[in-house]
Amino acid sequence: MWKLAVFLLAFAADIQIQAYRHGAPAYIKKFWLEDAPHEGTSPFLVRGHGYKVFRNVKDYGAKGDGITDDTDAFNAAINDGGRCSGGACGTGTTGQPALIYVPSGKYVVSSPIQLYVDTQVIGDAINLPTIKAASRFSPNNESIIAGFDPGTGSTTNFYIGVRNLVIDSGAVPANASVSLLNWAVSQATNLINVNFVMPVGSQHSGIIMDGGSGGGGSATYLGDLTFSGGLIGIHLNNQQYAFKNCKFTNVATGIAVQHLFVGTFQGMHFEGCGIGVDVGGIDDTGSVALIDSTADNVGTVVNGSANLVLENLHVTNSGPVLRINGTNKVTGSLDEKTYVVGHLYYDNKDDLVASKGTYVPYTKRGALTDGDGLYLQKPQPQYTEYSADAFVSVKDHGAKGDGQTDDTVAINALLKANANCKITYFPHGVYLVTDTIYVPPGSRIVGEVWSTISATGSKFADESNPHVMFQVGKPGEVGTAEVTDMLFTVADVLPGAIMVQINMAGKNKGDVSFHNSHFRSGGAADSNTETECQTDGKPCKAAFMMFHIAPTAQIYIENTWLWTADHDLDGDYNQVIGTGRGMYIESTKGVWLVGTASEHHVLYAYQLYNAQNVFVSMQQVETPYNQPIPQAPTPWTPNPAWHDPDFSDCDRDSTGARCHMQWALRIIGEETKTINIYGSGFWVFFNNYTQDCGSTFCQENIVDLENLKKGDGVELYNLNTRGTQNLITLDGNGQAAPFQAAVSADNPGSWGAIIAAYLGFE
Repeated sequence: MWKLAVFLLAFAADIQIQAYRHGAPAYIKKFWLEDAPHEGTSPFLVRGHGYKVFRNVKDYGAKGDGITDDTDAFNAAINDGGRCSGGACGTGTTGQPALIYVPSGKYVVSSPIQLYVDTQVIGDAINLPTIKAASRFSPNNESIIAGFDPGTGSTTNFYIGVRNLVIDSGAVPANASVSLLNWAVSQATNLINVNFVMPVGSQHSGIIMDGGSGGGGSATYLGDLTFSGGLIGIHLNNQQYAFKNCKFTNVATGIAVQHLFVGTFQGMHFEGCGIGVDVGGIDDTGSVALIDSTADNVGTVVNGSANLVLENLHVTNSGPVLRINGTNKVTGSLDEKTYVVGHLYYDNKDDLVASKGTYVPYTKRGALTDGDGLYLQKPQPQYTEYSADAFVSVKDHGAKGDGQTDDTVAINALLKANANCKITYFPHGVYLVTDTIYVPPGSRIVGEVWSTISATGSKFADESNPHVMFQVGKPGEVGTAEVTDMLFTVADVLPGAIMVQINMAGKNKGDVSFHNSHFRSGGAADSNTETECQTDGKPCKAAFMMFHIAPTAQIYIENTWLWTADHDLDGDYNQVIGTGRGMYIESTKGVWLVGTASEHHVLYAYQLYNAQNVFVSMQQVETPYNQPIPQAPTPWTPNPAWHDPDFSDCDRDSTGARCHMQWALRIIGEETKTINIYGSGFWVFFNNYTQDCGSTFCQENIVDLENLKKGDGVELYNLNTRGTQNLITLDGNGQAAPFQAAVSADNPGSWGAIIAAYLGFE
């Protein structure tokens, strides 16, 4: 009888979860996060016990009544526990995490709310709270929320998040130079579901990116935002960015580019704007791609003279779609059309075309659309349809998250029990595992300020037999798996560790997804690599691979950073770390990469082997700062089973050591098809930490295309490089030696070199 009861309970829970997908039940009035188990700890925090990770602003005196000045309450919540700017309080960057929760209400502030690294501000996602600037808000030229932490440079403003807020400047004089958010931040930052409300016709700006002399940052993703009124929606000043699903209504200029090397804007919607995107001059902007977007009653949709890719734009009641130097270049919609400005390569030889604007064949999208012809988009799950009792904490079921206890058995048991029944919640902590964590179909996993799963032990030590730490599904399994706000790393030098492997496909596209979840090798107090990997010229083999997307997988990935640490976040230890491989993709069922970065791996950052149906909205790469000392593939031995590059071509046709350096991107395999990449920023800064690559070539090759042919549909738009001699190298198909299909000398611009479109395999 009890077996029947258990079955009925599980069946009822499954029916409830399925029903919730179709809309929040009327009785769900309160966001689950407010009442979830708040058991997060910072195990490597030097201050000891009693530190609060979760902070409700109302516990610090905030009223949210629309009258009381709540500025001090917000800053008290952020500063509690001795936190300070730049992690300079003896805890480092990773030792002082804080989730600032904002219940529904209207919170008046009279001066900026200052955020620090390792801080998330999360509002009630069911009833968005409002942060409203008082009429006396001062001084001018300040932001209502200061997302930039001035205690560290803008390019090291990592791990900061803002979501589920309305930011309102309506009470501030319309002629004041006020901005709602200063977002001069970099990788592993999270800005979603925020409404920026400004008076129509005012001089206010929604987002600025002002990091002082350090520039606007090096971020990768923001999305699901709205902007109304004001002078500028987003004043963009950053190295690279992917924007997704942003709406601009009655804003004078939706997106104004002050500085940018590569930006991909997917699903932008402009209504009643003077200008949709003001790209600026060629010296301000390297390249912009605007795809799957709409404009209604807009004066000029795109203004500017940089490298441009415009694709699938639906325009009504508007002026020119593209205006360059005062001349209208495109009028009318670009429904299922692709228009390119810049250098083009039409085949796999060297036929360069310098175009001031031309139509090219519309990009073949294969299985990458969701039935409407648009590339798939998926918002980060926030589970507003569930109450707090749908969440089960791993710490309530045996896991410690203390960075010392083996939590493998406890985590696996809970994931099995929760599948298709409950959501697995990881309060902040460092969860050590000595074997594979298996994520079955029907799993939903949520972290808190990047809860960490960390590999340790002998099972991950053998590079000849690599072992997976976090496995999503088994080959052939189909179902749902969602992972948000997590971080994956290694606790020791583990040459056989594959941090994450995806085998599962979804019943529906997007059912398997990762959001705001990141990877790290070294650079933090939670790993022995911080102290064990310090010898110049001898990078340690910290991990075999970070992210493997297997042939049977299908996955949507949004806002993910795969980082082999080039510096120490928590101390002053030298970091000489040689993670073997970044992201390896073999899937044919569909992979969507939206705003991802992969940095400082020995062999490659991204490799696609016999992959099919891959969409990329902006990818960013940095070559290891130490290379070519030692020369790649050192310290690794290339493994043919994983189709590793062996760099043998460097010995027959190269300029020497500068050929033996990480590939940013390899697309290989005779079965490869339908690879659509909109925006790449591949940066080389140093040779052996010293050479400045801004004025010379520090690396010979950066993109490797092998054994591809006409009809494969491999299309690279807006490829930007820095410090690289060759942009694209072809190999295979009977060629005696690698062929330099596109060289930097022919394609100057951006941060060094740029091509608007390489359509060699279209």
